[in-house]
Amino acid sequence: MSEGALSLADTAYATLLDLIITLKLKPGSIISENETSKSLGIGRMPIRDAFRRLEAEGLVEILPKKGVLVSPIRTDELFLQLEVRSVIEALIVRRACKYSTPAERRRILELAEGYEKATVEGDRLAAIRVDEEFHILLGKCGRNPFADKAISPFYAKFQRIYFNEFAPGDSHVLKNNYSHIRLMRAIAGQDSDSAIQALRELLGNLKDYLGNDMTTWLPDPNIDSF
Repeated sequence: MSEGALSLADTAYATLLDLIITLKLKPGSIISENETSKSLGIGRMPIRDAFRRLEAEGLVEILPKKGVLVSPIRTDELFLQLEVRSVIEALIVRRACKYSTPAERRRILELAEGYEKATVEGDRLAAIRVDEEFHILLGKCGRNPFADKAISPFYAKFQRIYFNEFAPGDSHVLKNNYSHIRLMRAIAGQDSDSAIQALRELLGNLKDYLGNDMTTWLPDPNIDSF
């Protein structure tokens, strides 16, 4: 595949991922490859490649001769993913505290400030953007691409719930966000013990939130296609 085609496939993937996270592509909806290509102004082959990548990450399911199903939100799957995150993300966090560069730690501290600003202002889109950059940078700082690859597909699924349920001042959102901020600042300060404690709080908050406030989000047959 040519460099240009790869670039278009990456663009298509990033655009579709953003539409899924921000719920512009609704869970349970069926979208058309052809219509998606026309809407985004990107050829069908890069769109097809992007859908395959999203399917590998569990965010869509390709239905032959029907279209592409945007995966429903399933709390049972998210609980299992939290179990995996609690082990692998702890490894990444410890390694990030040890192996991150001064420039990377400065950027993480800036992201913590940005996340706090988004929390205070109740800006869910800004919070998602900070979260996306942080997890990409965290994976890089951990200097273990195998660990990063194992859990990076999980983040978008949790971001989708976060975007849908975000409400300024909500106690669950505030607990989640400030645990996240403490995690960022601890990594920036190379404080491994505090970082692991903040990570445990963050994942515990997510588990409590899923158990208390979410049910399985099933497909809605009345949702229009993209």
